[in-house]
Order: sequence, then structure tokens, then C-alpha cells
Amino acid sequence: MSETGKNNRDYGLIRSFKIDDGELGDASQQECFVLGYELAQVDAAIESGKGILRPIHTANRERIEKNARKHGRDFRITFMHDDVSESWAQLEIAPPTGEKGCGQ
Repeated sequence: MSETGKNNRDYGLIRSFKIDDGELGDASQQECFVLGYELAQVDAAIESGKGILRPIHTANRERIEKNARKHGRDFRITFMHDDVSESWAQLEIAPPTGEKGCGQ
């Protein structure tokens, strides 16, 4: 047990980014943390079966697309017309048929 009372086995890698190609080699630890946290939030929403409507970092686009396809979810990613950095996009994943709208 650690000082916080949690077992070390309570923490660990959930899913690999699979970035052996150096894709995030220039990213800071903080940027990698933000991308990982965002990906975990989106993955949890995808797996819950709920609709999603939220901005995402374009650096996560391919990973999010892959997981949506894996779970058979229809999705749309559109670039924000007012983002000159092109680092943000809007993610919309439709809920399964018969469910309430995105984000509900």
C-alpha cells in the first residue's frame, strides 16, 4: 500500500496511444496529459452508448475515430471555421437509435 492508502495496482495504462512513430515527440508532458485525459473522456462516453457533442484536439482525431468505429458508432468531426490554428474540431457522435440527443 502507498501512503495514500491505494494499492499500486489501482493505477496503470488503460490503452496505449500507439505513438511509436514519434507523433507526440515534440509535445510537453502537460500536452500529453491533456490529450490522454480527453481521449479517456471521449472513450468512456463512446462506450456508455450516449451521444456526444464536444470540441476535441485534432491531435486525438484518428484515435477517437478508431474507437468510434470499433464500437460501431456513427460520428462526424468538423473543423471549427474560426480556429486559425486548426488544432480544434467539433466531435459529434450520434446516440444509438431511439436514444436522446447528443450530450444528454
